[in-house]
Amino acid sequence: MSPEKVRAFPIDRQLFLVRDVAAKLGNLHGETATSFWKAKAAELLDLVIGAGSDKTSASDEVRRFFLAVQRELLAGSVVEPAPLLSA
Repeated sequence: MSPEKVRAFPIDRQLFLVRDVAAKLGNLHGETATSFWKAKAAELLDLVIGAGSDKTSASDEVRRFFLAVQRELLAGSVVEPAPLLSA
């Protein structure tokens, strides 16, 4: 298979990576969370570009990754309702 036809697995579908970043972001707040995300986004952008994507496609992929992380954060915030106790 020629290198032009090889496509890396999209980062937004790498569940371990999505969950790892979501877990870290879930424990951060404010400027710390913003700084973490900016650094991670830059790292992922470089990774995707290094794998052969153009900058526009790579930016779109990082954006999809961010949406996957947000979905993971929301899924983790859904808490089962506590049972009602009667007196």
